[in-house]
Amino acid sequence: AIPVSTGTIDLIISNCVINLAPDKRKVFREMFRVAKPGGRFTISDIVADQPVPQYLVHDAEKWGDCLSGALTLTDYIAGMVGAGFLGIHLIKSSPWQVIDGIHFFSVTLTGYKIPADMSESAVSYATLRGPFSRVVDELGTTYLRGIPQPITPDVVGLVSQAPLACYFVLSSNPLWLDRTDDRWTAVYPTDAPCHWQGHFALFAGPFIEAADDDHHVYRRGEPVEICSKTLTILKTDGYAPHFAIINRAGQNVSGDAVTCSPYEGSCC
Repeated sequence: AIPVSTGTIDLIISNCVINLAPDKRKVFREMFRVAKPGGRFTISDIVADQPVPQYLVHDAEKWGDCLSGALTLTDYIAGMVGAGFLGIHLIKSSPWQVIDGIHFFSVTLTGYKIPADMSESAVSYATLRGPFSRVVDELGTTYLRGIPQPITPDVVGLVSQAPLACYFVLSSNPLWLDRTDDRWTAVYPTDAPCHWQGHFALFAGPFIEAADDDHHVYRRGEPVEICSKTLTILKTDGYAPHFAIINRAGQNVSGDAVTCSPYEGSCC
């Protein structure tokens, strides 16, 4: 156990240390125990785009390189959520190494110990502003952009604080938004040729699932193969903070372009 009293820490930081722990879920539980309500963590670590095979897990040298102990991004975040943290999202990411087709990359994540009691809040509805057309929060509530969603006090505690507050308009009565409202945000696709170049997008929160305006659905931590047009969209300011992009192609590739129309469905 961490030699710190329960509920006393405002901020927990770590840099490529949890990766080395054999029992990471125990580490996550201890982090949650010592964090204050409203406290947060910011940690950097190495994760993998797929489960690390046993021959690497049992390679002592690779443990020292922060590779053998790497979890997938999905499992890493799931461990944090299982411990009780919410609002987990990506701050930054960068490639690290590729070994036998496994892509290891560095991520910096932040998450929160959300205060439990929001029963006295006047907020009863949350309306998604965007940029996603649909999202699912970590408590399982689904939101469609522009449509007010009734929410419980537990959900109020989640969406009324960082990092989710900026995505919603909160109100005591139903409030609809449309494209003419300045609070509405979106990144719309265009008619453009698509080239498959080996890119994959890993959605990293703060929602467990999100959909864009080009019929793609992203689930947190799961790689989704994307074409060049989608890559351009995900690099825009509205989307870039939410994704880690990796390229699994062993060399530069160029194939015939696929015509993608935003009105006829995704090419993916």
